[in-house]
Amino acid sequence: MPISSGTRAFCDLTRDGVAVVDAQLRYRYVNETAAGLVGFDAGALVGVDALQWVHPDDEPSLRALVTELLETVAGATRTDDDAVDRVAETGDDVDDESGCTSAGVAGGVAVEFRHRTAAGEWRRLRGELYPTAGEPVDGVLARVRPAESVASTHPLETLADCSTDVSWIAAPDWSRLQYVDGPVESMLGVDPAAIRRRPRRLLELVHADDRSQIDRAMTQLSAGEATQVDYRIERPDGEVRWLRVPAEPVLEHDQVVAIAGVLRDVTDEYRRNRQLAVMDHLLRHSIRNEMNVVLGTASRIADRASATLAADASSAVHTDVETIRRAATGLLTTAEKQRDVIDLLCRERAPRPVAVEPAVRRAVDAARALEPTGEISSTCPPGATALALPELEDALAELVENAVRHADGRPNVHVDVTVTETTVTVAVVDNCPPVPPTERHVIADRWEVDHLRHTAGMGLWLVYWVADRSGGRLSFDTHETGNVVTLSVPATRESAATGGPVESLDGGDTADGDAADGGAATDGGSESADDAGTTR
Repeated sequence: MPISSGTRAFCDLTRDGVAVVDAQLRYRYVNETAAGLVGFDAGALVGVDALQWVHPDDEPSLRALVTELLETVAGATRTDDDAVDRVAETGDDVDDESGCTSAGVAGGVAVEFRHRTAAGEWRRLRGELYPTAGEPVDGVLARVRPAESVASTHPLETLADCSTDVSWIAAPDWSRLQYVDGPVESMLGVDPAAIRRRPRRLLELVHADDRSQIDRAMTQLSAGEATQVDYRIERPDGEVRWLRVPAEPVLEHDQVVAIAGVLRDVTDEYRRNRQLAVMDHLLRHSIRNEMNVVLGTASRIADRASATLAADASSAVHTDVETIRRAATGLLTTAEKQRDVIDLLCRERAPRPVAVEPAVRRAVDAARALEPTGEISSTCPPGATALALPELEDALAELVENAVRHADGRPNVHVDVTVTETTVTVAVVDNCPPVPPTERHVIADRWEVDHLRHTAGMGLWLVYWVADRSGGRLSFDTHETGNVVTLSVPATRESAATGGPVESLDGGDTADGDAADGGAATDGGSESADDAGTTR
């Protein structure tokens, strides 16, 4: 048994990437966070050679480290010139000519190496390897992430030492805490020792208006159902804070033997969402009212011009009026899209199965109605289902509509959907002018947003945030004859009515990664920040 059920539940909930390697150098456990770092489904990694995904230049050194740590687990005698002994005893770095490095940390070895992603790229990971025997883990426990990591002295503490969450494992009747770690006092305003002595002190902090939902969540967990709940606490100093608590039961032989979860402070998120909602309401209200005044005034100017001016002068006035109307209508449309984006950002929703073929069909039908003379087509495997936010349909409609509105001449748009075991990819091929760097580089997080480098429209931001919050990617491939804008999201084998596993992706000139082979966007000579008609 490479990992105990209690530790498995805890590792499932933590935001750090965690994996366990057994004596045969196979993955015996991988949590979704670790799998998501490299774009795999966790189940696809379990049972396979853990080192087959490591960069060839890093693999020999990492294999030697893992093998030595496994020998430690098995109680094997190691020689004085062993690299891991040297690291653990002296803290010296081991850095050969490969890209894999290691350094001594208390209780384990810090490593850095490159791991292949599901898209075939190399992603550099950092973390620690911990040799552990028996409970809670039997084998080598690895914590990995792309950022710098801090050493710890205990396999479970490695998951909490860099986290702002409070991690806990409780008895099924909530009478005692088997494990608790993290910033208890700074988050809750209570001495950790008091929580350990009397776990129900946690419940006494719950805001009176939220206690009923906590009771329901506790009942669910005791009955063997995982849950997540957001609620308020009142600290002893009177401060009210919002917590998010994902938790799940620990089962052995179909019996609940413990409850594992984390306390996550989301007060800033709630405050930010409230501020966004207030500013959104004020902004949309002001824009709508003022633009209606502008449109009404423009109409009166046009009427007066028709009645009092000569034909030539009246025609010139009407041309200016149409410019005013177009700009005002565009601002109203932007305000509505901004509302959709704010709504998306303020809602905390998990991805769920979304039928792709009907969404593509409706997007294409709407585009054909918008431009009947255009050549707009699509291909989509029947039954294609994505694991995404429901707003995926809005994102697809936005991409297709953009391709039609910004076409260079008669629109020629094709929507191509491909499905693999892990990914649904929607590529929108158009004959528009190339999307300029000012648009796609800001969206792809390659440029900071400032007064010189920004996007003028909300459409691509809506698509980006739908992709990002669905665990997917948005990428661009630009050519002189048009663009290929690709939206990739996790696939699910379940129907749109039942739900299924979440899959993380990687690849392309993405919003958080390097360009994939053959998929990088190119900055052609025809692109510039001033390209007419390419604002998305």
